[in-house]
Amino acid sequence: MKETEGLYRAGRFIRRVLVGTITLIVVVAAVGYLFLTRQVDPASAWAYATRELDGGALHYDEHPVRIARVYRRRPANYFRAANGLLVATPERVLFIGIEPRDILAGADAPAAILTSEFPNDTLLSTSLQRVYSLTAHGVVIRRGNRTEQYAASSGYEAQLDSLVGYLTKRQIQERAAAAQDRELREQLAKLLRQPLHYVVERGDALSVIASRYNATPAQLREWNHLASDRIRAGETLLVRPGK
Repeated sequence: MKETEGLYRAGRFIRRVLVGTITLIVVVAAVGYLFLTRQVDPASAWAYATRELDGGALHYDEHPVRIARVYRRRPANYFRAANGLLVATPERVLFIGIEPRDILAGADAPAAILTSEFPNDTLLSTSLQRVYSLTAHGVVIRRGNRTEQYAASSGYEAQLDSLVGYLTKRQIQERAAAAQDRELREQLAKLLRQPLHYVVERGDALSVIASRYNATPAQLREWNHLASDRIRAGETLLVRPGK
């Protein structure tokens, strides 16, 4: 009887802890969204990011192909949305944004500038999906072990779709080019492994032929079972053995 009563009390205590924990999480989330959520004026952030792009953020001869107005929430500061621009160039994907001032900072404290970039190469992966607890239309960008999320600013979802479409198309083209280059290299390597023959022409000398194919006269004599350096026009010589 005492054991049953002890289990009952333990179960009731665990339920109270779980309910209390869940209630605390809900309250913190509600208070955060109601009182802690802060953001910079989107138009100001976009104007600043544009000035940064025009003022030297891009590399020499780098040019934007697609630009999308987005915002970003970092896991360590989820209630502060950093508005800015997501820029796709042939070289990379670049984000320039402004994070709101800390709630405890003074009114004159400068806003934090956020920048982030990914190389636009065959290792880059982008996918459109709902982000930030499924509350916004956004993109997930991955490269290796690094992952970042960006949400389209309200009314600018088409810009983000266009940017991701450009990146996806470029990825397909680059992977196809890489596959073609790999195939050409394999074919070349296969050709280099094949035996190579040469038909002797009038006036040819064994030493000249050997030098032409990066071999020695002794090697040509060995490969072709020649007793001397004498060769005849029309004769076929093995100048590179197969591997």
